[in-house]
Amino acid sequence: MKIVFWSPLAGHSGTTGSMLAIALLSCLKLKKSVYLLHNQFMDRSMEKAIFDAETSDMYEDIGIDSLARNIKVSPLTEDIINDSSMSLYNNMIHILPGTTKENRYLFEKDISLTFPAIVNSINSFYDFIFINLAAGENEYSNKIMEDADIIVVTFAQDKNMIDKYFSGNHLPEDKTLYLIGKYNCNSRYNLKNLERCYPLLRNKTEVIPYDVGFMDAMADGKVMQYILKNLFNYKGDNNQNFLKKINKAVDLLFANKKKAGEIT
Repeated sequence: MKIVFWSPLAGHSGTTGSMLAIALLSCLKLKKSVYLLHNQFMDRSMEKAIFDAETSDMYEDIGIDSLARNIKVSPLTEDIINDSSMSLYNNMIHILPGTTKENRYLFEKDISLTFPAIVNSINSFYDFIFINLAAGENEYSNKIMEDADIIVVTFAQDKNMIDKYFSGNHLPEDKTLYLIGKYNCNSRYNLKNLERCYPLLRNKTEVIPYDVGFMDAMADGKVMQYILKNLFNYKGDNNQNFLKKINKAVDLLFANKKKAGEIT
């Protein structure tokens, strides 16, 4: 199942953190294999949030560049994909590092030709593939969204941003869900008020509150440890609320297939 996370605007909605938390919890809760990748240029925020002892040579001969080279020669096998990835949690979770290219033009030219085929190949070997697409619109991101089973549009808690999206975007509503990141329930623009303003959000939106413990875990490369530690052992109201909302987001994500706990 291909699940795309995408924001209309870069850097405001906590897309990477939200996707990581939801993807990792999906694996733990549903006992399904999970693959994570992105098409960001010069951005290792996803990798750094998981691997705390990051060094430059960790990415040598692996990652999206490796799969892009291989797929031009022959179809990608499960072994080739795994050899290009980083894994954790008994190989139930695989992460594909981003590009090491320093020339944006060369990266985008290469990825526009290979990314959709790479995604389709990976999807053949894993239960869930979570894709963090670059914010804004480009041709190959649009192709990935067309082929996705679920699109999760992530917003900041910003009425202007949401206004702009609904006035100009027309993603297929039958497979589009919404996520409001770094959420503060005390804001005037809480979910209830936003749903009044934008009826399309109703019953299709979840919120992810800002959680300082989770943000520290991302900075320290310990997101997996944070999720495991707090999953059944809440430490205070903030952590409890954050994990509760991540759980609800997982349920929302798979509700149009089955309830999350019932997926087989």
